[in-house]
Amino acid sequence: MSAVDKSWGLFMAASLSDDDLGYPDKVAFVPGDQEWADEVVWRNLTEGRATVLVNDDAELLLVPLRRSLVDRLRGHVAVNVAHRAHGHAAPYATASRLGRHPVRQMRELAHA
Repeated sequence: MSAVDKSWGLFMAASLSDDDLGYPDKVAFVPGDQEWADEVVWRNLTEGRATVLVNDDAELLLVPLRRSLVDRLRGHVAVNVAHRAHGHAAPYATASRLGRHPVRQMRELAHA
């Protein structure tokens, strides 16, 4: 299953399921394997919209925090990152600061 198909499936499950899947209200689902993913995730985060970055084996829930003046000047967004593997949310979130290429940064952090 591709990340696009998985993103669509998660979106439909979050929209139509009677169960609470633990996603914030009005969350966006973005397939991480698309070349346009960086642009969409960055726009969502700067607008204050929670975004799920979907890959083949896991999802990353990125919840933006309020941007300070310093973050705006430096081109960063403070986020809480929660890892979801195979539909199960981690019991914690990690604070991070992401720049204009958040998908690339998340890939680099995963391989570090």
